[in-house]
Amino acid sequence: MNPFILPEQQYGTSLESLLERRERVAKNEGTSYGSARMFPGLVRRVMAELPAGGGQILEVDAGSGMFTRLLLKAGHTVTALEPVPILARVLGDIKSDRLDVRCGFVEDFFSDSIKRDSGPKAEARFDSAIVSFPARRGRGILALICELLPLVKDKLILLLPDDGSVDWTSTMRAVSLKGFHVCAEFVVDTAAIEAAQAEGRLDLAQIKRSMFIVIDATPLMDNPLCPSQIIDAWGASIRVIEVPYPVPRGAATRLIRYFKAGGDRSILIKTEPEGMHHLYGNLRTAAHRIARDQITVRRADNGIQLMQIVQSDAS
Repeated sequence: MNPFILPEQQYGTSLESLLERRERVAKNEGTSYGSARMFPGLVRRVMAELPAGGGQILEVDAGSGMFTRLLLKAGHTVTALEPVPILARVLGDIKSDRLDVRCGFVEDFFSDSIKRDSGPKAEARFDSAIVSFPARRGRGILALICELLPLVKDKLILLLPDDGSVDWTSTMRAVSLKGFHVCAEFVVDTAAIEAAQAEGRLDLAQIKRSMFIVIDATPLMDNPLCPSQIIDAWGASIRVIEVPYPVPRGAATRLIRYFKAGGDRSILIKTEPEGMHHLYGNLRTAAHRIARDQITVRRADNGIQLMQIVQSDAS
């Protein structure tokens, strides 16, 4: 089996639930889907990473085609994937013989060829791939990266939201431990900051920003980590706290206070399966009471994850 693939059951949220969430947003935003996160500086940064003179580009979660149109204008040949039918139809309205629009997830079109036991680069068919603000979170993003790397010859570019919902540091660590060179840049709409400052109405919370991650598709080692090892690579990024069962009274409150004061970006809390649901509910209640808008509580496939939500200081 190809060493890049993660078992589907490992990445938590199902593709079906991701699709439902994306459909809800798409119905509200329509043809302007994605515009709230895009800005000229980010677009320029992406375009600068792509091959000059045009190349074969795989665009994942293409939305309403904001990037698609720019890629075509720059001379690239684009395969645009969009799982939401109403957005895929908007993409289909773009007239170009260099555009191939497909409605679905990466797994719907390329999983069979990726799984062939023929080496990571044997099936590569695109120069680069771009993923713009995917609905996936946590290990779902890592799984998507593992699906895409065998398809790409040069580099994989990811734009991730800076809203506390994605622990991108854990993703970078896991990819690096797999044997790939990865770099990240925090891209901010500096032009908007300058304009707001000139007008005396600067509000940093309203300034658009994104994590910009570039992964070189050629591994640095001969034998990248296998699927079971990548789970360990991910876990190495997060401190684990074991809670005895039955869960002691007041444990959730103490854990939230400890995490709030400790400085960790994320921790994973484990207990016996019988006590997991009860502890999860108590942690959510404690987080809401003690650290609302500062800490998010999520069920992971092997425990409960606490994650700090990055705050913007607009003062």
